[in-house]
Amino acid sequence: MDEKKNELTPSVKLDLESNNITQQIVNETDPAKIDDLTRLFMLNKKKKNLVRMNKLSNLLDVIDDEVILRFSEEPDTFNNDQLVKYMTATQQILGNISQEIEKTPLIQINNQKNEIHINEEGLSRESRMKVLDVISKILDNPENIIDVEEEPDGTETR
Repeated sequence: MDEKKNELTPSVKLDLESNNITQQIVNETDPAKIDDLTRLFMLNKKKKNLVRMNKLSNLLDVIDDEVILRFSEEPDTFNNDQLVKYMTATQQILGNISQEIEKTPLIQINNQKNEIHINEEGLSRESRMKVLDVISKILDNPENIIDVEEEPDGTETR
């Protein structure tokens, strides 16, 4: 069997993803997660529209090539009315999809990771755990951070 036939097209992949996201939205009860999933759904919709636009654009190219060839070789059999109507419809579809793509805002997902890496040299496991505990508490409550500076004579000032 041909492997290409077994591969899912971008449209089918996006349809499956939309169905999956829709099901997640239906099952979700947390409003914040529903908002995130809805934004993901809208991003997927934008991708689907881009795939459609690409397909229709390619179709319009094929039609243009056919029209040019037909006009060059058989101008007498050329039915302008039918062709103009079809091309106008295709261009309107492309225009509508373009407008929808421009209206859909890009979604930016920023992930912030508060990772702590401690050099293991010179510290026991217990000491590393104490350092991690203090840093975690500082990250949880940054307003409790006290700036301590060491004076030249070795004393500390706050």
